Amino acid sequence: MFKGLENYDIILILGNYGAGKSHFSKVYFPDRKRINRLEIRHMLKSMTEHGKKWNPDEWNEDIDGLVKHIEQDIIHYYLDRNIPITIDNTSLTKKSRKRYIEIARHYKKTIACIFLNRDISYLIEQNRKRNYPVPDHLIVKLYSRTEIPTEEEGFDALILA
Repeated sequence: MFKGLENYDIILILGNYGAGKSHFSKVYFPDRKRINRLEIRHMLKSMTEHGKKWNPDEWNEDIDGLVKHIEQDIIHYYLDRNIPITIDNTSLTKKSRKRYIEIARHYKKTIACIFLNRDISYLIEQNRKRNYPVPDHLIVKLYSRTEIPTEEEGFDALILA
């Protein structure tokens, strides 16, 4: 099912919290550099606040702007060096995915999208098992706003899993 995807420069793995994006990335693409905004948030909090742990209740737009900036710098760093990457983020709307497609086009790189489409009850159950679960209401909110990715967005390959 995922044969040939290793040939793409960028693999975007999408889905709600609890969908299994990070696990999927680790199982199917273990040799690629992986970029994940949630982990950047955790590292940023720990680094700037003497080891304190980040939790979803602390999310704010200002800090998220910094997180997105760091994420973009990491993406550019690897693409400048022709290193294949996997981006593991929720990116549940067309608008949130557009920036990755634009970066791919800017660098003349190929981009594949894998969307892990899961039932809401599964997402909530899996999220509760995570080290850093997000509130259930956030999953429900994101689920209701989800726009299923399409090839018309500009992906070179698209898999709905």
